[in-house]
Amino acid sequence: MATPTPTAPPRHGLSTPPARTPQPGKITHLPLDAFFPLQQTNSALIYDVRPAFFFSLGHIPGAVNWSINSFASQLATREEEIRRATHDKRPVILYCADLACPYSNNVACRLSALGHPVAILDGGYAAWKAADLPTE
Repeated sequence: MATPTPTAPPRHGLSTPPARTPQPGKITHLPLDAFFPLQQTNSALIYDVRPAFFFSLGHIPGAVNWSINSFASQLATREEEIRRATHDKRPVILYCADLACPYSNNVACRLSALGHPVAILDGGYAAWKAADLPTE
């Protein structure tokens, strides 16, 4: 006959606390004139959230492509980059094609829900190009 396995005594009135949900991170919008000095001094983590094909045709120097299509598959790697940038007091800035492009807002909402503060470049890549700034 098997000996019963002892169990922990009940924790009268105590229950396991629910999993902690992160506080949403703040989403801000950044005009080009405020973005430019951050980009020029490598003082921000910049994500181009356009599909990789468009990134390959041209992008803001220093930007990293994190296509909306690869958001889930790259999240673990990108979250580590975001944590390092936040620790170093470098803002995380997203941009898309232009004002009508929904990708930067979509990614910003997802990152905010995970507790990361992010900024969206107003006008996106189109604003950068319209200002006749260099691209890679």
